[in-house]
Amino acid sequence: MKRQPKISLEGTFVQNLSFKRKHSDEPILETKIAISPYVNFDEEQDKKYMVMFDGKFENSLFDLSLQFVTIFSTEETIDEEFKTSELVRVNSLAIAFPFVRSFISTFSINAGIPPFILPAYNFSEKE
Repeated sequence: MKRQPKISLEGTFVQNLSFKRKHSDEPILETKIAISPYVNFDEEQDKKYMVMFDGKFENSLFDLSLQFVTIFSTEETIDEEFKTSELVRVNSLAIAFPFVRSFISTFSINAGIPPFILPAYNFSEKE
């Protein structure tokens, strides 16, 4: 059985962010959530890859869209087998997602609105 390569989270950052507060007296009934995770490999970086989340969130109080990036590094050179592995397709997303959740909840509090916390997500079910 082949050993899974070790991965390390190197950092996170927000690539894009758009926020609009709405001045509405309507109660917050439901937040529309659209979040798309994907993995990006740069051919010039043979031991690094990015997990990205494009998200749009809308309710009666705010509209928020963002692109959140997490950078991972590996011990070994990335090959095609690694790119399609469960480590990348499931585990990397699961490792990165709490950072997105934390950013959004902290941002919402600092924006002066009630904390918005993304629900947990099981990436293995998406498979």
